[in-house]
Amino acid sequence: MRIVLASGCWDIVHLGHVRHLKMCKQMGTRLVVSVTRDRSVNKGPDRPYMKHEARAEILKSFRFVDQVILVDSSLEALKKVKPDIFAKGSEYRNRILVEDYEWCMANDCEVKFTGKHIDSSSRYHDLIRPR
Repeated sequence: MRIVLASGCWDIVHLGHVRHLKMCKQMGTRLVVSVTRDRSVNKGPDRPYMKHEARAEILKSFRFVDQVILVDSSLEALKKVKPDIFAKGSEYRNRILVEDYEWCMANDCEVKFTGKHIDSSSRYHDLIRPR
């Protein structure tokens, strides 16, 4: 069994998230998605829009997601899940956290990136936010 971990905030789930998670599932046999708890989301003072329980429930409804966990950081998720693959969106190719990368290298966990970046929750936030 090859376990894939995808981590994130997932606040305002959009088509880019869906495509990313589908690609993640194709990388292994089991897809675990970690959801950042509200207290640890650092996207700005008015984020997240949805509570972590709601974000987790939405992700659990996807048939290609096998498990959803709540965490305060991606490093916490890596330590809990101990995946074979840590999957990130292509927009993180040069922005993966040092501590995540080091954990992966020390624990025989491959870091992989999914396809073309097509959307952003922050873009929706900027469209919705009153000016």
